Amino acid sequence: MFFPPSPFEKRTFNQQTFCLKRDDLLDKDFSGNKARKFHYFLTHDFPHITRVVSSGSNQSNAMYSLSVLARLKGWEFVYVCDHIPSFLKENSIGNYKAALENGMKIVESSMREEEVQRWLDERSLHVEEGGRQCEAEEGVKRLAKELVDDVKTHGLSDPYLFLPSGTGTTALFLQKHLPFPIFTCNTVGDSAYLQKQWKMVEPNLNFYPTILETNKKYHYGKLYVEFYVLWQRLKLEMGVEFDLVYDPVGWTALLEHLPRLKGTPIYVHQGGLLGNVSMLARYARKANMI
Repeated sequence: MFFPPSPFEKRTFNQQTFCLKRDDLLDKDFSGNKARKFHYFLTHDFPHITRVVSSGSNQSNAMYSLSVLARLKGWEFVYVCDHIPSFLKENSIGNYKAALENGMKIVESSMREEEVQRWLDERSLHVEEGGRQCEAEEGVKRLAKELVDDVKTHGLSDPYLFLPSGTGTTALFLQKHLPFPIFTCNTVGDSAYLQKQWKMVEPNLNFYPTILETNKKYHYGKLYVEFYVLWQRLKLEMGVEFDLVYDPVGWTALLEHLPRLKGTPIYVHQGGLLGNVSMLARYARKANMI
C-alpha cells in the first residue's frame, strides 16, 4: 500500500503567505504523519505476527490508524491507556469509537508499561506510543523527498519547515533527510521531554530540529479559548481545517516566532481531523458550563 505524494499549496493567513504540505489529504484512515510513520508496517510482510500492541491516550490518532492497520493485516489489536473517562465509555466518539469499531481491544491500566509487556510474545508487534521508533524513518524519508521536489517545483527560496510535535519522530527524521531547517514545538511536556523522545530513537544531536517555545505554557489536551478562536480563524481565512489538539499550539508558536524567522515558511499539516469530533464536543460542554 503506497500513498501518492500529498498536495503542496500556498495559503494566506494574517496577510502572510504560508506553504502547506497537505498530508491530511493522504488517506482518511492513515491521516498525516501516521501514514508516514506506519508506512514500514503497511508495506512489509510480517508472516509470524498475529497481534499488534501499543499504548497512548484514549483519543490518539495513532490508536485509530493502528486499528486500521490491524484490520488490514488480520491482526488482533491491543491498546493500553492510563484512563478512559466514564463519559467516553458511555458516549463513544471520535478516534476511540472508530478504533473500537475496527475491533480494538482496549485495556485500562495505571501500570501502562507493565500491562503492555504482559501482552507481548514472539508473535506480537510492539508499536511505541505515537509511532516513536526507527521503523518510522522509512515513511518520513519519503515525505522528505516529496518536500525537496515541492520546493524545487515551486521555486521557493530559503525554505524552512515547521510542524508541531508529540513524540517529535516526524520532525526528527525530516531534519535527518532535508537540507533546510526544521522548526518544531513541544505539545506534550516541555522541550526537555521532546529531546528525551528524540534520544530514544536517534543519539546524533546533529539531526535534532530547533524547538520554538511558546510564550505561555500549555498543558496537553487542555481546552483553551484562544486555541479554539485561532483554529476558527485559520479555517475561515485559509479554508483549511486543522487538528484541534496539536495545530493550535503549533500555529501559536510559529506566529510568535515568525518575525525572527527568515525565508519561506512551510507548515506540515499532519492530519488528525477525526479527533476533532471529540474535541469539539469537549469545547461545547465547556461553553455550556461557562
